[in-house]
This record gives sequence, C-alpha cells and structure tokens, in this order.
Amino acid sequence: MKIQRVIQIAGREWENIKSSLQMCGDIGEFDSKNHVSSISTLISSDLLLFRNLIEMENKISTYGYFTPEAAYVFTAFASNAGERLGLMGRLAQTFGSGYSLVRTGCLDPKRTEKQHLEQMVFFKLFFPLGGGFNWKFNSSLVKVKLKTVFDKFVAWQNAPRSYVQGLMDYKAQLELSSADDCSESSVQFTQGSTR
Repeated sequence: MKIQRVIQIAGREWENIKSSLQMCGDIGEFDSKNHVSSISTLISSDLLLFRNLIEMENKISTYGYFTPEAAYVFTAFASNAGERLGLMGRLAQTFGSGYSLVRTGCLDPKRTEKQHLEQMVFFKLFFPLGGGFNWKFNSSLVKVKLKTVFDKFVAWQNAPRSYVQGLMDYKAQLELSSADDCSESSVQFTQGSTR
C-alpha cells in the first residue's frame, strides 16, 4: 500500500474523530507532519502506526473497527486530539485510550492494571448504563456523551486529587460488584446442588 494511501486513511480517521469530538472543541485539521512526516520518519519512528493503519484498513470490511490495529490507531489519534483540546500528559493519553476502548471494544493487553482501570472509567462515563461499540462518529448522542466525558477530564485536570479519588471510587465499585457477582453465583450453585 502506498504511503499516500496510508495518509488518506489516517486523514479519514482523523476527520471521524474530529466529527465525534466536535462539541468538545476544534482539534484542527489532520497534520501529516505530526503523524507521518516523510517516508524516512514513517519508516523509522511511526512504523507501528503505519502498520496498524494498513492492517486496520485491510480488516475493516470484515471486522469494522473491532480490531487491535484500530485500537492502536484510535489511541494515538485521540490522544493527540485530547492534547489539541487542552488535555495534558497522562490525561490526554488516558482520554485517547478510553476513546479507543469505547470505539473498538479492545483493551490493550500491554497496558497495566491501572491503565485498564483508567480506560474503564472512560467507558463507564461514556456508557453509564452499558452499551455497544458500533456507533457512528457523527451521531449527536455520541457527541453529547463525548462532551460529558471530556468535561470530566477537564475537571480532573483542574483538580488532580479528584481524578485519583475518582479512580479509587470506581475501583471500589468494581470490587464490590465483583464480590456481589461471586456471592450470587455461589448462592445459585448451592441452590442448584440441593435439588
């Protein structure tokens, strides 16, 4: 696949992200210099992004965006978009990986437990009552949900302790939910075995 084609795919996906984040602010135009500046840069520093763009495109007709390759692309692009919207450092990266999770359904197995927790917090904010991953980038509901999530990230950036507290609260909710699920299962198993 030619580099020009990869740049077109990258530009298309940037426009999709731009559309979905429209209510959060303007992330600007796709700047290939930030992603794929030249053949030599592409082959050296952005080789993984290049490969993932190609693989994502090859698989999109069969799997849609539900691939690890799409997850990598969305993490990279949505993190950059978060930075352009004013998020800094770790919060921009977390925003990008959370966006990627709700778009692709893929958790990166290379991430730490804390990073997975951060992605799940984004997921819970986006899908407070649960939901599916097959959404349209230009949907008004998606734009509102992403605005809500983005506003929460901005609030966390302005008050970092509330971010840490939010992570701890969510982890406690998960542990409580997990404990409840286990006790319900053991009750059902016990009831089933006495029949």
